Amino acid sequence: MKKMRITGAAALLAVIAVLFGGCRSTAGDADRDRPTIVVAAFGSSYETGQKNLEDFDKALRAAYPENEITWGFTAGFIVKKLRKNGVETLFESHVPVRHISETLADLAAEGRRDIVVVNFMLMVGAEYREVMDQPTKGLNVKYVHPLLYYPENIQNAVSALESEFGGPGEATIVCAHGNEKHPEYNAELIQIDNYLRENYSNAYVAVMEGTPAFEPVRESIAASDVESVKYIAFMLTYGDHMSNDVMGEDADSMKSRIGLPGESSDGMASLPGIQNLFIQKIDTALKQF
Repeated sequence: MKKMRITGAAALLAVIAVLFGGCRSTAGDADRDRPTIVVAAFGSSYETGQKNLEDFDKALRAAYPENEITWGFTAGFIVKKLRKNGVETLFESHVPVRHISETLADLAAEGRRDIVVVNFMLMVGAEYREVMDQPTKGLNVKYVHPLLYYPENIQNAVSALESEFGGPGEATIVCAHGNEKHPEYNAELIQIDNYLRENYSNAYVAVMEGTPAFEPVRESIAASDVESVKYIAFMLTYGDHMSNDVMGEDADSMKSRIGLPGESSDGMASLPGIQNLFIQKIDTALKQF
């Protein structure tokens, strides 16, 4: 039996093939081994709201190009509505439309282990509890908590919104949903209202449910000499509440009850300053692996 002779050039090519083949395999494994980032959000069936969420999705993909990023929604009725309308994926990134429970279960079934769950919310409440109660068997999960879970973000959130505030001769109303049944969840909103009144002229928080209530704000504006109002959406998405409860043409909307010209900001998920506050916390969570 003849022995095969390997020339110097052939040997060199073989070595290169092994080295480069190994590099491709290692890189692929490394990408899969990096923590998966899961954005847990209420969701939106509004086109404007989905645009806000997509802006955050794009910001995350720019910040973490080597991590898998996906979403899980807490509003089951929105997931059902989207699927009923034939919507199976969202955004340019084509993330699947899934409830947060489905997202975590699918990742576990795929053999994923390290997960960062981003509670893409403003404050602790029922949505947050729902996310934190999800089964995570087989997963190593680190959590990023809602924006105002962190005391320093009371002031940081205002600073991130400041560029949206009204100018001279214009009032600013930071519009939040609020919670009438559980007033303890309004504590951070009251702190923001106090901070605005102490540091800005004609700037207030007003909620749709609970406190700080809208009527005292309306009375303060009526007694002032402002000529218009800037409505700041203290909501991640510009959806039903901003479109109707705040800026609607009905007699009971905030804008109609004040009776002055007014414009509104976009949903907070589209604002780079707010995006960066979440990204800072994601950075911290990623370092825990």
